[in-house]
Parts: sequence; C-alpha cells; structure tokens
Amino acid sequence: MWHVSHANSIPFVSGPMYNWNISTKGYKMPNWVYNGLTVEGNPDSVTKMKEQLNKPFKQMHDSWNMETHQHEKKVTLYPEPIFAFHNIYSYLDAGISEEDYLNQPAQKSDMTDWFKFEGNDWYNFNVREWGTKWDVAVSSDDKYPDTNFEEADNGENKVIHYNFQTAWSRPLAGLEKLSAQYPDLLFTLSYEEETGWGGEMEFLRGKVISESEYDNQCRDCDATDQMEYCENDCGEICANCNWLGEADLEAVAKCQTHAIYLETKVPEYRKAKS
Repeated sequence: MWHVSHANSIPFVSGPMYNWNISTKGYKMPNWVYNGLTVEGNPDSVTKMKEQLNKPFKQMHDSWNMETHQHEKKVTLYPEPIFAFHNIYSYLDAGISEEDYLNQPAQKSDMTDWFKFEGNDWYNFNVREWGTKWDVAVSSDDKYPDTNFEEADNGENKVIHYNFQTAWSRPLAGLEKLSAQYPDLLFTLSYEEETGWGGEMEFLRGKVISESEYDNQCRDCDATDQMEYCENDCGEICANCNWLGEADLEAVAKCQTHAIYLETKVPEYRKAKS
C-alpha cells in the first residue's frame, strides 16, 4: 500500500535488490542486455510518459549481506528514477501485498517450473510482468547510473531516447504495457546482449509490429551474422570486412588467409595489448 504523509511525500514501496541463483544457492551477476529505446509522437503524450516514468518513489529491498550471509531489509530512494518499470506496472497495480512481493522465489526441484513465473514474489512478478528480474530506475545511491535519456523535436513530433541495461533479456513485457498506455506513440527498441546477440523491435498500441534479430554483429562494419570461425583456429573474424577484434592475433599471424589484415583490421585497443 502507499504510505503518504503529505502532498509532496514520495510513495513507499518494497522490492528486491539481488537475485537468488537457483543452481548454486548463492548470488550471481547476470549477462547484461544494453537497450536503446526511442519513443516518438505527440509532444503532450511524450511529456506525460516522461513524467510517469520519472515519478519518484521509495523501495524496500530484501538484499543479501555477503558478510553475514543473511537477507536484510534496505530502503532505497528514487527521487528521479528517469525510467522505472515500477512506474509502468508494479506489484501494487496487480494487487499483490508487500509481504508476498518481498518473498524470495521458492526452491523447485523441477527446473521447468522455474520458467513458468507463476508466483507473486519479486522474481516471478518482475520477470513475468516486465521481462527482466530487476528494475532500471536510478536511485539516490547511483553515482554512475546506466540509465539516461535525451530528447529532441522532429518536426511536429517529440522524440525521447532512453538507454538502460537489463538482466539477461530485453524487457518485452514491460514495453508492451507501456506502449499500450500510450497508443499514439511509436516505440523502437534496439538491444544487444553482452555476448553479441541482439535485435530491434517496434511497438504500437501495445503490440510488436516489427522485429529483427541477429546472433552476432561486427563491431567495425555493423554487419550482422557475419562473425565466423576461421578454419585455421584464428577465432572469430568478420566475413564481410575481415575485422580481427575478436580473433587470436598470434594465430592470425600464421594464417595464410588472414595475416594480410593484421595492419589494417586490428582495433587500437588490441594493438595496445599485443
């Protein structure tokens, strides 16, 4: 429930900070997905959405103390969250109690049950309703936040672009909800996971209207699905431009096919290490 003492109070809500690793009973950092979300349309609607996403709140986190190996409650302030899944659809909107939401996910013997996301604890709710297990809101503790935005005008339209990082996956469910709330705006999401796969999606009226995906992308020429393994054990090399940023340079030096590109296709940061 909301706890408000006066008109300018920040709402108080609760939620998680860390994820329980189901295989090792410990904590594990995820693979990050780097998201760029562009929203364009009616200026009044864009401004309203921006204000909604930036609405301040407080949140109770059931966090893990690495020294005591126990869960501890911690309240975090979000005075200017910039972009918050909590402000799109929270457990409060779903009628879930704070007590239920703060629970850790139950341990399950059947791994397939983990992917049903049926519970009302923070993990199952967040993944089910947002598409990712953690929020991306900027807290008062964030000295170097990963979430930011820029805005500009495009003719009669207003454009706002957000950058944020999500754990393991793109926030599909959360963006479908946000798009449904603003049916006159076009949402375009470009995303890439840290191991190289990614894609682009467009949302309109709560639905995905176009989507493209790739397994890898060259950092030099931006060609998708062109990173291939050399048969001479040189590692991954772009078949389109012969970029060597991911290659084994010692092996490349002995390769009759790719050695000729050592002077022109090795990025500066790799040259500095060699």
